[in-house]
Amino acid sequence: MLKYIVIVLFGICIGIYIGVAYKDQIVDATNSSPLEQIQDMFEGAKEQASDTADELADKFEELQS
Repeated sequence: MLKYIVIVLFGICIGIYIGVAYKDQIVDATNSSPLEQIQDMFEGAKEQASDTADELADKFEELQS
């Protein structure tokens, strides 16, 4: 049982080393940077739409008064 725990821990250490040492190559291979930019753009558009909806609701309430 102990040797299985050692093997798992060794595998985790190798995975962490590969992730740290080759981070840039992994990011380039997965092209995650453009995906992050698209996600940021969607979040910005969502916030802008929410702000616009709040402004319209406020103006609507003013007009009803």
